[in-house]
Amino acid sequence: MDASDELLRSAAPSALLTLDGVIRSLNATMARTLGGSAEQLVGGNIGDLLPASQRLSAETLVVHAATTRTVAMRVLEFSGPGHAPVVCLIEARAVQDPSGGGRLVWLHALHAGKDRTGLLVPFRLAAKAAHLGLCMYSPHERELEWMGGAPALAMLFPEASVPLSDVVRRTHPDDRVALRRLARTTAAESPWISFRYLTERDGWHHLACQTRKIRLGYDGPERTFAVVRDDTQQEARRRRALVALNAERQRADEVADFSSALIAAATEQELQQVVLTRLAATFGAAGAALALIDEGRLHFSSDAGIPLPVAKAVQESLDVPNPLGLALRTGEPQFIPSRAEYIRRWPHGAELPWIDQLGPHCAVSVSPSARPAISRSGLVGDLRQRAPLAPARACPHEYSE
Repeated sequence: MDASDELLRSAAPSALLTLDGVIRSLNATMARTLGGSAEQLVGGNIGDLLPASQRLSAETLVVHAATTRTVAMRVLEFSGPGHAPVVCLIEARAVQDPSGGGRLVWLHALHAGKDRTGLLVPFRLAAKAAHLGLCMYSPHERELEWMGGAPALAMLFPEASVPLSDVVRRTHPDDRVALRRLARTTAAESPWISFRYLTERDGWHHLACQTRKIRLGYDGPERTFAVVRDDTQQEARRRRALVALNAERQRADEVADFSSALIAAATEQELQQVVLTRLAATFGAAGAALALIDEGRLHFSSDAGIPLPVAKAVQESLDVPNPLGLALRTGEPQFIPSRAEYIRRWPHGAELPWIDQLGPHCAVSVSPSARPAISRSGLVGDLRQRAPLAPARACPHEYSE
């Protein structure tokens, strides 16, 4: 028996590698841990035989042992002989090749002993970096044990260990079946499931969970681990986006209906009915008014939603120069970007009782019609306590009798 056989006699997974990670020889336990036979695995690179997430860690471990001539240790995840991967604490050290071919790297698993939770350190760090929580589920005790991860998620589970029944009780009734099914799954890795969870401090949270079966140590027990993600803020953003989208669609439909009704209005009476029943609701205003010019005279009407002092002041101001009257009389749109511009162009406006109420909540807007003009009309919307709009614009609307 040569020295290499002596190194591989251990009951623990053990292998001899070249300095670049190629397997020269290995024992049966290591072959089972890697999920193959010795004949299949000899000549393969150790990094290629591990899960993709472990390749860099394995290669770094081998390089460190080969170049520094010191003992290196790292937790690695192996495919395992069954459906569950195996997590082992691996030691790597440089040794002399018994055949005289230089140096090799001896890779072997250490017995975890009583510190099996130490094997979970890489998982806790990965969970924390990904803003996830890590739990261990014991099906026999039917308990969840918090193992670490993101501190924000730890706040959702104030106790280190909690019965599954308590978690189910805090879960929304519509989501409990999916959660129980997840707890009973025998799959090596489950799909993500979403559920609503009631916390003690800040109400409902939208959580997502995925489970994995992992064997702790080459001769250790199989455990079920769960990673938990808090999607509450993401769900809130999604809901706000849906609400905004639905509101925009509804607004577009209302504007289209209003435009169709406005175009279809053929008489002064029909135009008045369309404007005073639809305008304020369509554009989110508190009220609306309609000013008509007929044979040089202005006629004012409203839907009674505009405050009486403002309505009275607007009616009185139609007989003096102002943007609405100018737009109606000339047919030219009037754009007023600010209150200062309004007063500069119409100095008398500073004396009007409602001029100090002008701001981003007020707008004067009229849509032009392509039909020949017999009369012109102006629309006034009172948008106070509504969302800010662009600077006001006054322009004419024309209709035929």
